[in-house]
Amino acid sequence: MYKLLLLFFVSSCAFFVNQIDTPLVADVDEIEKKMPQVPGFCALDKKVDFQLVGNSENSQTVYHQLVKNLGKSQLDFMDHFALWNLLQLSVRPDQSSPTSRIQVLLHRDGRSSYFDFFSELSENQFPYLYGIEWILKKYGNKKGLEHYAQLLDNSNLAQLKISKDFENFLVKNIQGIKNDPELAPFYFRGVEILKENETAPSLSYRKVVALYRKFQKDQKIIINTSLTQFVTEKGNSGSCNYDFNLYDNSIFLIDKIIPVANLYGLALPSAAFMASSSQKLEKISSLDHLPLFKGESKVRSSAVCIIENADNKIWAISNQSRDPGQHLFHLVRYGLPGSKTTAEVAKLIRHSRHLFLSDPVRLIIESQRSSDDQVENLLKLNLPIYNADKLGNIWAYTMFQEGNRFIIDDRNPGAFTCK
Repeated sequence: MYKLLLLFFVSSCAFFVNQIDTPLVADVDEIEKKMPQVPGFCALDKKVDFQLVGNSENSQTVYHQLVKNLGKSQLDFMDHFALWNLLQLSVRPDQSSPTSRIQVLLHRDGRSSYFDFFSELSENQFPYLYGIEWILKKYGNKKGLEHYAQLLDNSNLAQLKISKDFENFLVKNIQGIKNDPELAPFYFRGVEILKENETAPSLSYRKVVALYRKFQKDQKIIINTSLTQFVTEKGNSGSCNYDFNLYDNSIFLIDKIIPVANLYGLALPSAAFMASSSQKLEKISSLDHLPLFKGESKVRSSAVCIIENADNKIWAISNQSRDPGQHLFHLVRYGLPGSKTTAEVAKLIRHSRHLFLSDPVRLIIESQRSSDDQVENLLKLNLPIYNADKLGNIWAYTMFQEGNRFIIDDRNPGAFTCK
């Protein structure tokens, strides 16, 4: 389905893995001292009733104002689910478009569930909108996408700005956007492409939903809700959308490119969701004359894990890697399922990562986040080793007695707000 390279390492690869993991686990505190103490989650000493997470602080400010104007008490969790998802069409129209794949982790009524929506077809397939509506119906919401589209269209979203991540996309694809007569008017001011903190193009959400309705009967959306269980040597368990049995046998799924995705989430005291949306853009083009990018949802998925044991509940989502599942596999080996506090999870996310690659077989490691002993041990291995400033991106959501918190990765742009 995807252009992946299955890498079968020789049996000695397990030896390499063990040599790397042991010093990492032993030296976590030493590594922590080397890293800047950047807050990655809402403070635990304050009561937090409402959390947002995403790559744009501005969009969270706009959403908080939207909620205030609509009346916070008038919105339940599923209302927030619909609105925050739909707003992403304006925040990251390159990766959160009607044509995008969407993966959702959702916690409600004491239970976490996973949903994944995509299509094998390319024309007039809108899994992003299909998935949002499907989940709304599953949880008994009968208002429909039109209701939420009207709320957004009637709201003042003029303060919505271009994020740094989206600016990077625009700059990278400046020629393709310039050559598209439908996109260019939205994303150029004169001869200059839009930059960070400039006003985002206005979007008619009702037009977006109307387009979806036009092709609703043609939707061939694949819905995946299954995860594969893992059990650690210490007896902790969890479930992931990547099979860790492959990694245990030194079989890694390595992509030729680094897939991009938009990660975001929202949490109330008793319910939460995190989502990852992404799409393949073979050609830069507008979706139906709108400031949205038309793509295909047949893309590599983000890696997702749910850990729910007696004393802890943890979500983790990994992306921006040629093998996002490998990073979560390593994190589980380091002790993620046994974490008892949000600070412990954040510490594991911050410390050094490594990645096995092929053609040729080699190891990439974040040496600046590694301990001196670890680097020395690695240099003794009969394996080419290369340095990387940063590897991957992992966000998490924790549900402990101390409180529920989103955690972002300090390696990449991200923002969270707490109310």
